[in-house]
Amino acid sequence: MKEIEKRLLLELLKDSSLPVSELARRVGISRQTASKKIKEMKKRGLSFTVKVNPSELGLETRAYVFISEDPHEEIRRKNERVILGIPHVSEFHRIFGRYSAVMVVTVKNPEELKEVVKKIHDLEGVRETETFIVHSTIKDDPYAPLIHFLEEETGG
Repeated sequence: MKEIEKRLLLELLKDSSLPVSELARRVGISRQTASKKIKEMKKRGLSFTVKVNPSELGLETRAYVFISEDPHEEIRRKNERVILGIPHVSEFHRIFGRYSAVMVVTVKNPEELKEVVKKIHDLEGVRETETFIVHSTIKDDPYAPLIHFLEEETGG
């Protein structure tokens, strides 16, 4: 990624609602150049989104669900397809250690969480699940590492 693109991305990560003219001013390029670079980055996967507090929508329970499962690749792939289809799962990661995977589940209440965990626990090859319910969130900023990296890279 080129320096100008990194600087544009940094500004967009800080405030994606900025008009192109303001982005261009902050980066020190013309509005046309900024617009062209943003279009190019969109073609490569850049997208804009909004951040919503789940509890504002009645989704009050968030949990980390750790899974220990059969090591056979075929079973894991089958389980991955099922888990990817569960709308309550916002993150799903393969990990090293006692467990083979961890996911973030966001639901209305503990009863709904119980249903989701049961669905996961009933999958073929799942040996164990362990669930940690979040009682308070101190920081939830998935873009913080990206902003830090880009600030270091661009001197911004």
